[in-house]
Amino acid sequence: RSKERQMPVTVVVGSQWGDEGKAKVIDHLAAAHTHVVRFQGGHNAGHTVVVGDQKYALQLIPSGVLYEHVTPVIANGVVVDLPTLFDEIDRLEARGVSCSRLKVSSQAQLIFPWHQAADAIAEAGRGENKIGTTLKGIGPAYADKARRVGIRAGETLDKAKFLAKVKARAAEEQVVLSALGGDVLNVDAIVNQFDAYADRLRPYIVDTVGLLHDALDSDCAEL
Repeated sequence: RSKERQMPVTVVVGSQWGDEGKAKVIDHLAAAHTHVVRFQGGHNAGHTVVVGDQKYALQLIPSGVLYEHVTPVIANGVVVDLPTLFDEIDRLEARGVSCSRLKVSSQAQLIFPWHQAADAIAEAGRGENKIGTTLKGIGPAYADKARRVGIRAGETLDKAKFLAKVKARAAEEQVVLSALGGDVLNVDAIVNQFDAYADRLRPYIVDTVGLLHDALDSDCAEL
């Protein structure tokens, strides 16, 4: 790769209108890059990529996963819904697309059922002023990040502490949801569910900040 012909980093930013064709642009550019990085957002929108006669619909995993030479990265600004992540991984792997190169930031915030419950209550309370949220808990997860009460992906590395924190946060959020007329959370079921998800997530977790700085120092091309 010639430095004169290509910058080390290419950034694709949408105009916040949706359906802008970002996935198509990224898929086109990914061929000339070693890393494709999702830097913010959640699983509220789909990104469709067509390769030959095959169509792939992605929500969390960067479309660079379709290239064998690309490291797809879910960075620290993303809020991660683990059921969606593993559903994508399973569907891609079943179609012969390896997700073994996927990296998930240890600092990425996780989405939990109480975030989705809070999203639904807030939207219902807006009446005619609904904002059209997808009810996937993304806004509440970001709110927890700002409040410094969210749970990060890297916390799954200490299983006992992670599960204790999930249980404590579920109990805390139940108080709020009940006061707002929301449904009762099945705390034990949530803990068991995320115990299994944590086991699957651990192999993908890395310090993506360090990873990407090292890639830049090595003059790799990133997107």
